[in-house]
Amino acid sequence: MLAAAWLMTGVSPASLAQGQTRAAADATPVDFDIASQPMASALNAWAVQANAQVFVDPGPIARLRAPAVKGRLPPRRALRALLAHSNLTATQGADGVFVIKPRAVVAAAPAPPEPAPAPPAATAPPPDVPMARQSEGRWLLRLAADFVHGNASASGGATATVGSEYFLTDHVAGELAVMLPGTIRYAGAGSARLQLSTLTVKYHFAPGSRLRPYVGAGLDIATQYDTTGIRTRQATVGAAAQAGLDVPLAPHWLFTSEVSWTQARPPVRIAVGIGYRF
Repeated sequence: MLAAAWLMTGVSPASLAQGQTRAAADATPVDFDIASQPMASALNAWAVQANAQVFVDPGPIARLRAPAVKGRLPPRRALRALLAHSNLTATQGADGVFVIKPRAVVAAAPAPPEPAPAPPAATAPPPDVPMARQSEGRWLLRLAADFVHGNASASGGATATVGSEYFLTDHVAGELAVMLPGTIRYAGAGSARLQLSTLTVKYHFAPGSRLRPYVGAGLDIATQYDTTGIRTRQATVGAAAQAGLDVPLAPHWLFTSEVSWTQARPPVRIAVGIGYRF
């Protein structure tokens, strides 16, 4: 696909006139509003807003991320801003199509350092790390052993929790977690089976690091059954809060630990388990 852009060597007077018109159009500023995103989708957004065509091999740009470009800029200047922090270069063929390819690496003798060029206008710095959800996925499934901590009025034991978490951004996610029914003993009031369903919004402080702490808040539905786990005795809705830590073990796999609080009795639970992100 790229080679076809380089085989066009003949230039007719008509194409020369078109080239002059195209050059004038390229110098005309355009209102660009391109968010920071993967390079492939950023180039597509530039082509739509600049009313231009782009040829690019998807291989070299598969893991690249483009900075945001906003403001009224000539199309060429906006394209250079998108590619400024990559090893890509753009050339325009006689047919007006922009071809994006990696810069050629040429061995040369060391040259004296040159002053750093001024940063392109209306651009944002590249992110410190690649987006976690870009490489690991937006979904995270958790399976954890859940230990219900007793208090003066109620005492619990161990059970299990299954959670499904969806990342809206790198930092913000929503999770639905369901605790399997476990036996709770109340002081002077016998025992019951308690099942919790928690819906929370989480904030992950460092999604791309080796240690990934988070906090969350939301609602909790606590359902109490009789000791057989069949007949419902009581169902309540209350507030819930949590704090936890995820530690990557292997690609897509994480160790997860969490302390949560709910208005159900007993209020404090500790969960330790594994997660899989995809």
